[in-house]
Amino acid sequence: MKKIVFAMMAILTALMFVSIIPVNAPPPKHCKGLDIYFYENPDAAFAALVACEVDFIQWSLTFEQYEAACANPDLQLASYAENGMMEFDINNNCTIPTYPGVRSPTNDVSFRRALAHMVDRDWIVNEVVGGFAEAIYCPLAAPHASYGNESCCFPETYPYPYDLDAAAAQLAAGGFEDLEPDGTLNYPADWMGRPGRPNMDPVVVYVRSDHGHRLTAGRALCDNMRALDIPVDQQEVSSDITSVVVMDDRNYHIYTGGWSLGRRPTYLYGLFHSEQWYEGGSNYITGMNCSNLPNYPDLDIVLEAVRYPKTIPEFTRAVKNATGKIVCDYCINLPLWSYVSWWAYKKTLVGIVNMDGYGLENTYTFLSAKKCNDPTTPEDESQDPIRMGTVHAPKDLNVLYATWYYDYAVLDRVFASLLSVNPYNLAIDQPWIAQDWEVTTWYDPHDDEDKSKVTYWIRKDVWWHAPVTGEVVYQMDAYDVEFSIWYIANYDDCWMWPNMQDVHHTIVTDQFCIEVYFDSISLWHQYNPTGPILPKQIYEPLFCEQRVAEVHVDEDLEPSDYWMWTSDWVTHIDSVVKDGTIELVEGVDYELIWDPVPTGCHNVIHLLRPLDTCQTINFTYWTPVASPLGYYLGGLTWQETWYSIGPYYPIEIVPGVGGRAIFNCNPTHFLGGPPDGEIDWMWYWSGTEKPRSGYYQVNLYDAVYLLSAYCSRGDTCDILPNWFPGADIDCYDLCHVGLYDAVLLLSHYGEKFGIPPDP
Repeated sequence: MKKIVFAMMAILTALMFVSIIPVNAPPPKHCKGLDIYFYENPDAAFAALVACEVDFIQWSLTFEQYEAACANPDLQLASYAENGMMEFDINNNCTIPTYPGVRSPTNDVSFRRALAHMVDRDWIVNEVVGGFAEAIYCPLAAPHASYGNESCCFPETYPYPYDLDAAAAQLAAGGFEDLEPDGTLNYPADWMGRPGRPNMDPVVVYVRSDHGHRLTAGRALCDNMRALDIPVDQQEVSSDITSVVVMDDRNYHIYTGGWSLGRRPTYLYGLFHSEQWYEGGSNYITGMNCSNLPNYPDLDIVLEAVRYPKTIPEFTRAVKNATGKIVCDYCINLPLWSYVSWWAYKKTLVGIVNMDGYGLENTYTFLSAKKCNDPTTPEDESQDPIRMGTVHAPKDLNVLYATWYYDYAVLDRVFASLLSVNPYNLAIDQPWIAQDWEVTTWYDPHDDEDKSKVTYWIRKDVWWHAPVTGEVVYQMDAYDVEFSIWYIANYDDCWMWPNMQDVHHTIVTDQFCIEVYFDSISLWHQYNPTGPILPKQIYEPLFCEQRVAEVHVDEDLEPSDYWMWTSDWVTHIDSVVKDGTIELVEGVDYELIWDPVPTGCHNVIHLLRPLDTCQTINFTYWTPVASPLGYYLGGLTWQETWYSIGPYYPIEIVPGVGGRAIFNCNPTHFLGGPPDGEIDWMWYWSGTEKPRSGYYQVNLYDAVYLLSAYCSRGDTCDILPNWFPGADIDCYDLCHVGLYDAVLLLSHYGEKFGIPPDP
């Protein structure tokens, strides 16, 4: 075996000096379609995997499932540290609907600190989760733990260790005592809505019954509360119920929550800023005080610093300040663990991408994975589609309002963003629908400030495909990006709205270039308006109406003037014509801006040139008129709304448990099928002048990944630490990185793909 490895190293070294295969060598097409099946819970989904109904499931394994997968000759394994968080969410709001007019005990910091002392993280991680987790003490996914405040975000500094005596002392300090005694704590004196110190009302705890780990952890917390004489209304229900009661109605005190989080802890803003506290909003925790004002205005200030930093050190300080207030000062919620996850998948699935923080379910996997139905005929064109199982049926397949992990298992196959990230280094930004982008600043004379500006250049080989037929409808361009920004920005109750809220105005400079001007400055603005991209030519006539406004101008207007010429929200202006003949040009004569302070509406003209008194100006524009709500966007069907620029287009969707989403491959996807041997998915830029070109390439770095994993296997519990699932790419020696994988890589060495067309 050593001789083989040394021979491989010699071959790889020699390849550094060989000629590269021509740039436009056609890549093989692996895509055979995708079937997604909706199961009721993780156990049902895993049973489907074992029964060969699916090739992998969109969920990590329990310890028992891990052991079963190790012993199953048809399965192999992949592990990763998850960018996720499980926690006890605490409703800090003054009241809840179940007890109108009664102050919630969870609005009291002493009560929340007592709850914190009732949580045994070591027991949860080791006994409940079976060691497949890392305890967390701040609302940061384990990979982001180093960002936490040193005073309280680490086990040695966390101020609320597991200690029921300390919990009892905190309750007493807050005035929660059993006065009779009758085994039930009494409210403190002068408690709003419950004068005279009566017994406490039951604390309403929603425990997710469809997730075993959260079920066990939630039950333990309820038992500890009862042991300290706190009455509990323990509701063990599925996410179908909690999605309404918790996220919409806010009718709970404690909830066994969980989040899949982003690659940087900018998510703190969405989770805890009071601006996100609204029905269905991402913050269902911090709430309002008994005067109906935000509970933590000082936290809002530091969270704004998290969202709007100018430098990385400034961002790091802001995260430390925010986590300090959340945990040290207010004990707003109780983070518990991040999974150290294992995924199981069929051994006949090769070329998967086990993305850092997220695992197998990602676009790179669906582009590069292939099924080896018959290892003796690996290029068999009759291969079946890849089959994935979800642990719950999607609750909402509306691209603006979907919020759940399993919703996006389906949505992400069709809708796409401008930018991407390297799957094995989440710090590296890479192009996607945008060929290139540039971050600069612009000067806003109205506010006398420099603000962020980002220019995006769109690839010229991206096409919208119709559902069912896959027919090419039209070429995606910068006008789709413009429409997406201003259509989404109109709906401040959708989860995509925060991505658009800082856009000031946009200018489409040509069909494939858009400049986005922001109303503030931040490192993160380059990511905000990048997705989802919506099909303007399809959605505009479905959800908007074209109107004409005739405006009489009887005074000279100067470039400093802001002019609201309609009360409608404007997604796009088709034309502005003065006195019937003179057309004004956006970006030259005027800007259409979103000015939240005076109007809160995208309908304000900022003149760039003086405008003399004239008879009339006619504006032809589009405004949203149809509600976007519904299981699918606007209450329409998927056949009317699911146009695709992703790797797939849908041919069948059946909602609900037992349902499915069936996809065919997008025949013009700009990456096609990558060559066998593309392992690291690293983008290489070409040139320096914007917009730059670039490419993916099978090269020495892919070979190093393969060599590092050489001789490792993925189908045993004795998995070596160098097992790298993405290096298992051939169909002849499954679940093993060996010589056949190396030969396959070498046969494609030097191939480039993903090169955008010339600008």
